[in-house]
Amino acid sequence: MAKLRLLPSTPTYTRNPKVLPEHLIKIKTPAKAKAKASRAYKERQMKSIGAETLKTIAEGMNAGYIYVDNDGIIGDFSELAKEILGIKTSGHQKHDAGRIEPGDIVIFADNDLGNDDMMRAADLECLNIKDKDISQGDIVLAVGRYKDRSAKPVYKTFGGYVPEPVITLQTKLDGLEISISIDCESRSIKVTVAGEVYGMDYLESVGHLVVLDGKTKEVKFFQAKGYGYRGEEAGEILRGKGYQSKNIEDKSTELVPTVGMSAGEVLKGKEFQHELATLLSAEDGAEIQKVLEIYRRWMLVKMMRIKKGTKDDGVYIFIRDRELAQKAARAGAVLKEKIENASRLTAYKDEVAEIEFLKNIVGNSVKMQKVKQLAYKAANTRFNVIITGESGTGKTKLAREIHSIKGENTPFVTVACNAIAPSLIESELFGYVPGAFTGADAKGKKGFFEEANGGTIFLDEIGEIPPEMQIKLLNVLQDKRIYRVGSTKPIDIDVRVITASNRNLEEEVKKGRFRQDLYYRINVFPISLPPLRERKKDLRLLAESILRNLLASYGMDEKKFAEEAMEIITAYDWPGNVRELENIIERAITLCDGTTIYAEHLMISKLERQAVSLKARVEAGEKKIIEEVLIKHNGNRKKAMQELELSKSVFYDKVKRYGIELE
Repeated sequence: MAKLRLLPSTPTYTRNPKVLPEHLIKIKTPAKAKAKASRAYKERQMKSIGAETLKTIAEGMNAGYIYVDNDGIIGDFSELAKEILGIKTSGHQKHDAGRIEPGDIVIFADNDLGNDDMMRAADLECLNIKDKDISQGDIVLAVGRYKDRSAKPVYKTFGGYVPEPVITLQTKLDGLEISISIDCESRSIKVTVAGEVYGMDYLESVGHLVVLDGKTKEVKFFQAKGYGYRGEEAGEILRGKGYQSKNIEDKSTELVPTVGMSAGEVLKGKEFQHELATLLSAEDGAEIQKVLEIYRRWMLVKMMRIKKGTKDDGVYIFIRDRELAQKAARAGAVLKEKIENASRLTAYKDEVAEIEFLKNIVGNSVKMQKVKQLAYKAANTRFNVIITGESGTGKTKLAREIHSIKGENTPFVTVACNAIAPSLIESELFGYVPGAFTGADAKGKKGFFEEANGGTIFLDEIGEIPPEMQIKLLNVLQDKRIYRVGSTKPIDIDVRVITASNRNLEEEVKKGRFRQDLYYRINVFPISLPPLRERKKDLRLLAESILRNLLASYGMDEKKFAEEAMEIITAYDWPGNVRELENIIERAITLCDGTTIYAEHLMISKLERQAVSLKARVEAGEKKIIEEVLIKHNGNRKKAMQELELSKSVFYDKVKRYGIELE
């Protein structure tokens, strides 16, 4: 008989619940019972027209399809859904169950350390990698022996940026040819050992681990699809957790049964499970659409409550990974026609095909995808966010987008801290009572924090706030209350705080110009916006988007860029970033009388372009000198800094900027 473990139910849905609802009862079922339940369920699969119609539409939309009945049991699970969730795999590679042992050869690659695999920088010490400069979010490629202090590892790290589309590491250990590659464009990680390839695909973040027996040199563990379900995250394996067997035949094999199983056991993700439970207890026609995390993967999820009280009683789930959803959205005309022809899903339309996700932040480069990922996660919390980046990179726009994801109908107040006189900043931020000072309004005045109550306040260029005001701002952030100038009566506030700065606030703290405690308070969730020169792949898309928006705002006829103009746009470094690009395009459409914008309309002089070219040559020279000095000192960073007469922060900034590999 199946053993049941009931988790306490919650009467109402909460954002961050600590317990699962009763609907998602976890069933721990013996293997024979699982097989029997699966067969029984397949014998009574849904045959109604409604169900089949939904399945047909899902296939046409390239969406994964899952049906969960009113008891929380999975009744149908499409092949594509299994592929998307990674609970199906294929291939001839296999290994027995076990755990990593001292002396084993470890091959590790991660495009975003710690954000998908439960890794910590300290875990790399088991490979004798004791590099204090490695931190969460970095790119890491490494080969070493497990817990062998005598063995010297081979590794590469990058500070969370991508120096080139494909990053590789090649080495030879005990006669074995080993190579690692991270392809940032195709989003794949490959480990090759003696000609055998072990690969992992990813959408955003992933860690990939391959382990060889230290004595036999045979592969004893490798990660594959479904690692989330099996609980085989790289960090846990390196910390000594055992792993399961992968004795896979030369054909596709499910890693876990699906049909006939509890949704609470198969589909991992707390928020997803609670949204599902909410629908299972809802009325017919209720639906949810949002981006949810399942198996540590962010999915576009559409759930619909259908035919309550009938044989089709339950929830129909459509899932798509973000990349597929975006591709489908670009081919939206065909998709829209398919859905509109389905009478039962008129309300569904093309919602599943299009993610309303930071749609005003243009850019598909790796760096901008990372920004969007962080921004979405930030929007789903109440943490204080700080956005850093050069002037003109779009910090205000990003702050507004973060706010709008969850606070569309709440106030968003922008404060340009550098535009307020130091003597007025307190009264502007916190307001004042009548008669507070000479010249004060007789009725008093609300401050920006009160205006933003219930929503978001965006403090742009927070580094410009005078030191005497920083302590007052810190108190507001800590206590969630303000005092108007001239009053001793506290006013409670509920405000989400987003800040921005183009200054290096860490350096400002060191110089005593910015309070350390305030910096820690605002730096809970940092997001760094890259300058345009570091995301040139976005320039064409960005320029076309700006052009469309400007033409629409001015009510002007359609115009397009000539290829010669676009070549200049994509080659120029844009020191003023997005703001400069907008100004140049705005000027161009004013000068252009026809429908095509040519090079002369941009008015970027040859002198400016040559200056950019000169800068590039100077930077190339700097990079070469630093690399030569590092080689001279056998990779000793301290000696290199001394010879170059560079501070530690400047040295590492240049190393990061130029993509210099450190041994």
